[in-house]
Formats: sequence, structure tokens, C-alpha cells
Amino acid sequence: MPANIIHLIGQLGRGGAEKQLFSLASALQRRGWQQAVISFCPGGPWESRFAEIEMPLFCIPRTRVIPWRFWQLRRLIQGWKPQVIVSWSAHVAVYADWLFGTGRVARVINVRGDLLRTKKIGMPKQRLGLVRRALERADYVISNSRRNLDTLREGRVRLPRTEFIYNIVAEGKTHSPPHVMQVPRIVAVGSLIPLKSYDVLIEAVSILAANATDCELLLAGCGPEQPRLESLANQLGVAHRVRFLGDVEDVPGLLHTADVFAHPSTTEGLSNAILEALAEGVPVIACPVGATPEIIEDGHSGLLVPVRQPQALAHAIGRLLNDASLRQRLAQAGLALVRDRFSESTIADQYEEVFLRLIKGLF
Repeated sequence: MPANIIHLIGQLGRGGAEKQLFSLASALQRRGWQQAVISFCPGGPWESRFAEIEMPLFCIPRTRVIPWRFWQLRRLIQGWKPQVIVSWSAHVAVYADWLFGTGRVARVINVRGDLLRTKKIGMPKQRLGLVRRALERADYVISNSRRNLDTLREGRVRLPRTEFIYNIVAEGKTHSPPHVMQVPRIVAVGSLIPLKSYDVLIEAVSILAANATDCELLLAGCGPEQPRLESLANQLGVAHRVRFLGDVEDVPGLLHTADVFAHPSTTEGLSNAILEALAEGVPVIACPVGATPEIIEDGHSGLLVPVRQPQALAHAIGRLLNDASLRQRLAQAGLALVRDRFSESTIADQYEEVFLRLIKGLF
């Protein structure tokens, strides 16, 4: 089956890369591009979504026989005869780099985070190994953050041609004021892992409570940190103010009930959670890491606070909860930002330009 573009991805779970892949592939499909998706882990919530839009999807399951996975991928590529292979993570880019006998195929790597820091705890990596080779041998590296590209260059990675393209963000369907809650509501969305620093957010809630500022925190997401975070909330006496929701299907609906969105992560690429909050007209508080300062201008489109400083975070939350006009001003600026920079048509145009340039050999 011929395809202009093959998308490679490690899995089809609930991550930001998976959501962006689906958003972009859907947009390009409507423009007439023939595409297929290869995942290296069967299952996942996005699998059914690709089936709904009738996009070919093939899964290569995990196996201890690594050469078998290369053989399977090579066989699929030979069958589909794509012009472009887009790798949606550094790991799968290594597989694409070692494809032989598949003819001339342009290799694109989509960098969606800081590759020089570990994913779960944000600590520096010592080296990139085969990922460096894949990056340096690619035809194009696309990143959703200028900072990601700068970090790789600082790590002396010899990048090929690069392109900076933001994420697609669907604007919220309604921007009426959030439901009136009996208690002011803080919402956070993300995996419960150390780099998200939700312990700092819980400490900030305890500081607010000590200062007689009534509020509740809703944490949407799952992860290994949940037992520790629950214990911390108990220890600080705010367990009744913190609710762990697990995975939430209707994130926009949850955001629409929020007075404030808090994202105290210590490392980020370009946070989809922040963008979705902006799209729903919710004022955002975040830390100036990764691409966040590229989208949040402190005091204009949101508030920025130092990393892992609960007192500063509590002050910012309290400031928003006590100032309705500030909340409204930040929310309106955030919506304008999403409409201007992150619309489907804008982002799809930019990707399409890169793919056409590669296919026509004008790079």
C-alpha cells in the first residue's frame, strides 16, 4: 500500500506526542496526504481513534529479538514505499536510522522534549549514544520548542536542517465563565511523576490553607508518585483539599470548572496541558522551564514562578484567586495566543511545507 508519510511512535498511550500525532495526521489526511502509523507497543486509547478515521495502523510488539523488530519495520516500509518517515520519539528514530534496502526515504525526527535530561526525574543524561547518530543523520529535525534545539546544540549535537513548529491546540468550544464552585478550584493535569513537582503544589495548598485562603486541588493523572503525594497531603493536613482523579477522559470539561491551572513542572518540552488550559480560557501558573517561557509571558498570558518554591507558588495562586479581573485578563490573553499561534491550519501548513520541501528535494 503506497503512502506519502509513515509515522513511527513508541506507543499510543495518553502522552502529548500521541495526541499531536493524531491531530497532525488527521489534518494532513483531510488535505489528501496518504499516511500510515507504526507503533512499537500494541493497544492504547489512540488506536481506536486511528481506526475511526480509517488510517492504516500496524503494531510491532516488543520482543527480546531486536533484529526481528528491524526486519518487521523494514518489511512494512518496503511495502508502503513512503517518501517521508517521521519518528515521534528519539527511541524510534534509532530504528528508522538503521533501515537498509528501503530506497530513498527522507527521515524526519520530531523532538518533543529535552533529550539531555531523563524523562521521569529530569536529571541530566551523560550521553545520547545511538540517538545522537540518528539526529545527526536525519534529513530534518522538527521541534515544538526552540529551547529543545538549543539544548541539543549546546550538547554538541550536529543537527541537520531544523524547523521549529508549535503543537496543534483545539480552541475550547465555550468560554463562558467556569461553573461557580463552592470552593475555589485549582486544577493540575499530568502524569504523577517526580519532574511534575506536584509535591510543591500540595505544599502550596497547605500554605494557602494556613493563611485562611480556601481552595481545593484536583490532580488529573496517574503515576508512581501518587502514594507519596497522598501521604504528603495527609502529613500536611490538607488531604480533604486534594483529590486524585486518575485518568480523566474529558480534560476540557474538567478545566472548565477550574479557577486556576497550576503546572509546577521542573522540566518540559512544550506542555500540552498548559496549552489546553489556555484554550479553555483558564489562567495558568507555571515555571519558566523548557518552552514554557516561549508561550507564557509573565503577567500577560499567565504567571511564572520559580521552580520548586512552594511559597512563591502559593502567593501566585492566592493572587489569582483574590483578583477576578486579573484572572479574566490572563484568560483572554491566553485564548488570543492559542488562536494566533496554535491553530490546526497554521501548524498543518508548516508541516506540509517541510514535507513538500523534502519530497521535491529542495533542502
